[in-house]
Amino acid sequence: MKLAVLVISVLWIVLIIYFVGLKLQLRSLRRQLEYRVNAPIKKPLSLEIQDNDLMAMTAAFNQIFRQDEEFRQIQNRNENEYKELITNISHDLRTPLTVLKGYLQLLERCEIDDTGKEYLSVCFRHTDELEQRIRQFFEYSYWTNQEQEPQLKLCNITNLIVDTMTDFIPMFEEKGLTMRLAQDTVCKGLAEEELLGRVMQNLLKNCLQYSVGEVVVSITQDTDTSAPLPYGHAPKSRIRVCVQNPIARDSGLDPDRIFQRFYVERKERNHSTGLGLSIVKLLVEKMQGEVFAIRDENLLRIGFYLRGTL
Repeated sequence: MKLAVLVISVLWIVLIIYFVGLKLQLRSLRRQLEYRVNAPIKKPLSLEIQDNDLMAMTAAFNQIFRQDEEFRQIQNRNENEYKELITNISHDLRTPLTVLKGYLQLLERCEIDDTGKEYLSVCFRHTDELEQRIRQFFEYSYWTNQEQEPQLKLCNITNLIVDTMTDFIPMFEEKGLTMRLAQDTVCKGLAEEELLGRVMQNLLKNCLQYSVGEVVVSITQDTDTSAPLPYGHAPKSRIRVCVQNPIARDSGLDPDRIFQRFYVERKERNHSTGLGLSIVKLLVEKMQGEVFAIRDENLLRIGFYLRGTL
């Protein structure tokens, strides 16, 4: 009887040790998985307890990780090849286009009748449009291949944006459009002046293309409540820049796709490459910010957040 009790006690001790070891091993696997999320080098999961079920599960995880890594490498290689293709195409097209514009300018100095002048005007208009598209392709390929991180510094966001808006006033007046700043509040945030300027230029060019009324730019101080913070830490401030413009009620613009490469409303295909807002997203993210797009019937709001002063 005492022997049976002793055997049962030993078995219970063995089971307790086994389950405690199993718990510790599962905790170790969880920590390894959490570490893999941000680890620069993805190591395979390892086991200390030789349990068949755990070994099978760990092997399945490692196989999934290997396949995922192979897929990511293929994607990166394809993306790099695509970027290189865009860059090469941009370079290859710029030279013959420059030559073509040169000969058109020479032809303009020749004696031609009114019909010839009309045809020549059409040629100039289309070569200018083609030049603009090639420039946009080149800009996109340049920024996507730019590995150097921007040097962010504390800037007067309001002044930089107002300067860009001022430059666009003649173009807005030419199209019969108006533009105003919603409020005159000085907001400072972290940005790189050149990138911020390019972002605003592309947003205002988008307004020139799609707006059917007054364009309103708002710059406000916001609070970032999206990211969890340690206990006792105040939420970080951020700058919210929004460009609002009315669009046609029958417009098919999709705000969920508006930042995708080459996305344009179908009927506007002849007037855009669909890269302008993709460049906006790319540059804002380089400045550690994020973009947004909201459509409320015939009102389109496109903007971005930048890090504030805190």
